[in-house]
Amino acid sequence: MPQGKVKWFSSEKAFGFIEQDNDNDIFVHVTGLADGVTAIDKDMLVEYEVEQGRKGPQAVNVKPAAAAPAAEVEAEEEVEAEVEAEEEVEAEVEVEEAVEAEVEVEAEVEVEEAVEVDEEVEAD
Repeated sequence: MPQGKVKWFSSEKAFGFIEQDNDNDIFVHVTGLADGVTAIDKDMLVEYEVEQGRKGPQAVNVKPAAAAPAAEVEAEEEVEAEVEAEEEVEAEVEVEEAVEAEVEVEAEVEVEEAVEVDEEVEAD
């Protein structure tokens, strides 16, 4: 079933046009909307069938598309994967920085303890 994006649709005028992949707009009359569909909105992704109308091809059985096209879904999944990878790297960096900070604190404590022991030895 072909899909396209609603270029415009007017319930008042009872018709509109859908942008097709081939850059040719296709006419849609309000009677061409699928059962239960009362209107379609600009930029909405829709599915439709094509029939020969009085003045040329027209869209019938027009309804909102069930799902985004596969290419859009793949692109979204790639972006999500990249974001997750970046978040993992950031988390790893935070852990490394925390470990480094902890090591620095432990080293400072060891130095302070060594100085105290040294001072006690000198005092004796």
